[in-house]
Amino acid sequence: MARDETVLREAEFDPAVQAYGRWWVTGLLFITVAGIPLIPFWLIFSAWFVPAYYRSLSARLTERSLEIQRGVFTKSEATIPLDRITDLRLHHGPVMRRYGIRGLRVETAGSGGPNASAEGNLYGIVDTEAFRDAVLNQRDQVTAGSSAPPPAAPAPAADQPVLEEIRDLLKSIDSKTR
Repeated sequence: MARDETVLREAEFDPAVQAYGRWWVTGLLFITVAGIPLIPFWLIFSAWFVPAYYRSLSARLTERSLEIQRGVFTKSEATIPLDRITDLRLHHGPVMRRYGIRGLRVETAGSGGPNASAEGNLYGIVDTEAFRDAVLNQRDQVTAGSSAPPPAAPAPAADQPVLEEIRDLLKSIDSKTR
């Protein structure tokens, strides 16, 4: 993508992800009931769209980041620094198991919360476990090289009276709310 880093590993995607994608969208249209009339149009359109999307998929592990690219009409590129990756989750539901594919969800620091989504979500990587392990091993190497932040300095003595006044105000407010 932007920087010239050594590519340590490039993900290969299973062609079965194409069939999974076609049938996943078809199932979604069927479940919504209102989408049932759209199924024939989707099946015709997907004969072109799904292979084009499959060709656009790319995931590369570099020395310092995980780079993900995808998209046909709207191209999406994400560079996720390895030191921000908190978890790599493998998942596969019943339909994914039917097609023999797994998903890899990349979660990062700051992507949590009730409405959070994963920073990167990849489906159909060949040998997903090995790719995940390679990313985690490289992340461990990157984070082992970084030094811990210096400890916070204690508050200067001049701030002590202000802090005591704030503490007393908080106690006063707390006693009045009970």
